[in-house]
Amino acid sequence: MTDIGAIVAKLQRDVAALQRESRLSSASLDNTALEVRDDSGSLRGIVGQQGDGTTAALIVNGPPPPQPSAPIVASVLGGVTVSWDGQFDGGARMPLDWARMEVHASPLAAYEPSQATLQATIETAQGATVVLPCVNPVYVRLRARSTSGTPSAASVIVGPFGPTPVVATDILDGIVTTVKLADDAVTAAKVATGAIGTTKITDNAITTPKIVAAAIQAAQIDTEAVNASKIAAGAVTTAKLDVLAVTADKVAANAITAEKIAAGAVTTNALTVGIAQSIATKITDSMGDATLWATTIGTGTWSVLSGVTDAAAGGTVIQGQGPVTIERIDNTPYDPDTLYRVTARVRTTAAPTSGTPVVSIGLVGVAADGVTRVSSTGANNAVTGQHYIAANGVTINAGTSWTTFTGYAQGTATTGTTTACPLPTAPGKMNSGVRYVRPSVRLLTGATGGTMQIDQVTVETVPTGVVNSVNIANGAVTAASIAADAITGKTITGGTITGSTVQTAATGKRLTMSPDGTLTLYSGRTGGETPGRLESGINADGDMQLGYLVLKPPTHGPTPPEITLAVGPTGERNYRAGPLLMVEQGSSAFVNLLGNVNMTGRADVAGIFSAGNIAFGSANVATTTGSVPASALVSGLNVAGTTFRAFVTAASGVPGTQLLGVSANNQSSGGLTIWLNRTNTGNTTVWWLLIGS
Repeated sequence: MTDIGAIVAKLQRDVAALQRESRLSSASLDNTALEVRDDSGSLRGIVGQQGDGTTAALIVNGPPPPQPSAPIVASVLGGVTVSWDGQFDGGARMPLDWARMEVHASPLAAYEPSQATLQATIETAQGATVVLPCVNPVYVRLRARSTSGTPSAASVIVGPFGPTPVVATDILDGIVTTVKLADDAVTAAKVATGAIGTTKITDNAITTPKIVAAAIQAAQIDTEAVNASKIAAGAVTTAKLDVLAVTADKVAANAITAEKIAAGAVTTNALTVGIAQSIATKITDSMGDATLWATTIGTGTWSVLSGVTDAAAGGTVIQGQGPVTIERIDNTPYDPDTLYRVTARVRTTAAPTSGTPVVSIGLVGVAADGVTRVSSTGANNAVTGQHYIAANGVTINAGTSWTTFTGYAQGTATTGTTTACPLPTAPGKMNSGVRYVRPSVRLLTGATGGTMQIDQVTVETVPTGVVNSVNIANGAVTAASIAADAITGKTITGGTITGSTVQTAATGKRLTMSPDGTLTLYSGRTGGETPGRLESGINADGDMQLGYLVLKPPTHGPTPPEITLAVGPTGERNYRAGPLLMVEQGSSAFVNLLGNVNMTGRADVAGIFSAGNIAFGSANVATTTGSVPASALVSGLNVAGTTFRAFVTAASGVPGTQLLGVSANNQSSGGLTIWLNRTNTGNTTVWWLLIGS
């Protein structure tokens, strides 16, 4: 057994020796890799197929490089330079697997190199210099790495070194411009007295952000030094003006125009009561300022909602959730002799969980002290029972569309109006104790939950004596509101007049339209005014004088009206036409008789007579083969009638010899077909006549 153990030990030594010897002089590596190990069995390299599918000779687990020599550091403008001389500590030789030199810097005097301190690398074995930008002093050290990524021991720490200070000799004349200076870099303490004169400052070079608060006092400004050209547009605001600083003598004539006054800038609160009541008041609230409104009663909440695309103006509305009453906090003087209009748009975006989505809109009365509320019954400080002249408890079901409410108020009474008054002709009244008004809106009264929105509340006075589309609500003016004979000598353009008889005059020559649809034209002749009679007369010159032209509507069916003409003495030359149609074409007007015309006497036509049931013309018929009939189509007509007859004749001097015959068929309202036969070829003109009946 001892011999067997010795044999096994010898075999192990032989196998190890064989593994160390090269056996690949004529071998290949097929989809595999050859591992290279040192005498201790540690993996040093992999030759062939790598783990990621590539083929390479990979060096791993190499020994660490020697410690680098100390870095050479110098200060420069804006940072420091770091150099490596290509040497290693103690004169050690550069290993064959050296890869690069890392440059580390830190504001700490003692630190270990890490990814956070790595600032740059030197990739050449001969050494090189790199620049490290910095503001504060830093400590620098180097560390080498092998191709296998193994780091060396870090070099000694060198430092601290910071950037070189900038002195005047380092800056070229003119190289520092305003764009090179940081904001607030130059302070008053750094500027010598008198160093900056007016010639050194470019126009508009000094803006308000460059001036320290309170740096410029009145004593530093020369008299008349600041003129209009030195003040930027919008630089002087109302906050910069002392009270009463702008007096009448400082305002040029016509300098303040309407476009110079912002919308809503002048409110009635800024005017005395007498002045406010003597001008037209208008408050248009786009619901964008929550400070203008306050809650008076209710458990709900409200807020300003922005980004509403279908808002009337500004994209803002006030949105209330749950029962809540709000009113505008400023007062508008109330003049009992003036007509006031209140408008608002409201919608429900979410129905309440219980109750009804109702809204009330109107005016809250305020006493002469400008504080005490006055209800419709005169109660002091009452929130309820106010003057809801635009809407009172109106239900607005949930949806996306807006509902606009309008109410009017004028005058006072012992008991004010609490119901809606949508007509300016019947305005509501405020309580006799009211001297000011405020718009108020009540949302979701008595309900639980729910969401409603209010948009563009307006309070305005309607100018006295000015009546236009703005002052009159749709449908406000009815026939009963117009006094008899109120409209005389005036022109009425457009619209529809519905009512009794309309006539151009009371007697004499006139045109009368009766409610039964009869249109009568009177000549004004004495004796020719009796309704229903066909009378006319002959004047001294023997000319016939028209007595009546009467158009009567049909008694049944869709037939056109009937016309009666009376153009001579009674029983003489009376013309009565059946259904007719009056047509105006171009500059010529004519009567198109669609029925039978019965005449007593003679009808003379001076000029060319034409009728809608008669058409005529000529056509060209081309014969290409002798003794073979040829045809031509006449189309595009619109002949009146239901039965049509066609008449054709050829313009020819050889009838019976060369021209054998001509005829027509297929006649209709739209046209006819003409046929022609001749012994020879050629073109023949054919005259045609088409009559409808």
